[in-house]
Amino acid sequence: MIQIILTEARLYLRDHMTLFFVFALPLGMLLIFGLPEEVRKPLPELGGQTPLDSLLPSGMTAIAFAIVAAFALPGALSAYRQQGVLRRLRTTPVGPARLLLAQLVVNLVAALASLVLMIAVGAAVLGIPLPRHLPGLLAACVLGLAALFAIGLLISAVASGPTSAGMLGALVVFPSMFFAGIWLQKHDMPDLLRRASDFTPLSAFRESLQDAWTGTAPDPLHLLTLAVTAALCGFAAARLFRWE
Repeated sequence: MIQIILTEARLYLRDHMTLFFVFALPLGMLLIFGLPEEVRKPLPELGGQTPLDSLLPSGMTAIAFAIVAAFALPGALSAYRQQGVLRRLRTTPVGPARLLLAQLVVNLVAALASLVLMIAVGAAVLGIPLPRHLPGLLAACVLGLAALFAIGLLISAVASGPTSAGMLGALVVFPSMFFAGIWLQKHDMPDLLRRASDFTPLSAFRESLQDAWTGTAPDPLHLLTLAVTAALCGFAAARLFRWE
């Protein structure tokens, strides 16, 4: 099993496009949007916090995790299915389930490495404080990754190949980024949209991260949204997943 994980990790590191979107893009956006002086001013709608201390780190982390779950994971698995790799593995002692597990492990490590990189660089270069509520950060990451990876597995289950997986990932991620307050901050949304965003997984994940970063426990509603999403999408993915 370890050899399969190492092999998948080497293949992952050779995919420069995926590495760019998982590591360079969120980190670059964090640095670019973190440089203007305006993001260092406390805002009443953020409870006196600055965007640099709350919105930016949580938003960029959410983007990085969403890219891993909705693009990198489905792209690899749908490519293996299209190329017949999963079908051929069913006739060997290795089995396709181990390849699926290896992909989950590699993408999980990539997501966590992106988070650690942004925390370290953000603190060193921009002076972004470290997350202040570590149990909340742990709960947000565990449930957030479970929810987003379940969505990624569901995309993998229904996509016919890497192209359709990418299209489905885009259809999921870009509207989700709107509800998460990436394009328009949530306090500027109409009440109906703002309330609806609490029940979307990427928004619930970003809000939970923001709470943990600023020192408060995540909202139970957001954690429940993530848990329900993980359960429903995981169940659907298991029922619909095809090895060939």
